[in-house]
Amino acid sequence: MFHLGDFAFSSKYERVRDIVKQLNGHKTFIKGNHCDPKVMRRLVDEGYINAFYDYKEIKIGDQHVCLFHYPVQSWHKQGYGSLHLHGHCHGNLKNPQGKMLDVGLDSSYNLYGTHRFFSEFDVLNYMARQELVITDHHKER
Repeated sequence: MFHLGDFAFSSKYERVRDIVKQLNGHKTFIKGNHCDPKVMRRLVDEGYINAFYDYKEIKIGDQHVCLFHYPVQSWHKQGYGSLHLHGHCHGNLKNPQGKMLDVGLDSSYNLYGTHRFFSEFDVLNYMARQELVITDHHKER
């Protein structure tokens, strides 16, 4: 599981830890503007989460994906069809372009009518319908 920032609006370690302990599976967190880095690093040090990054690139199957808390207009390998997943906007980003998706709970409500986590299938299915948009000098393959 990846959480793309603003997991808890608290700097009280015990409170955040108790919430994290309820989550199953491999837990990787991306830093959000409301994340307390000291709390998040302690969660890593004590084994409650696996990792805490500012930014992370992963693969979903063969698909390259860039994870960042904030939406950005240009990301790594964008011209080659790379995806950009972000949080921060609570489903309110105006006119997102290209293969980017707000994967927050509010965005899932806007798309599916329910607050739920996005699965890899959800991401790939949504992105299959999005046009490749290149906003910088890099060329489409």
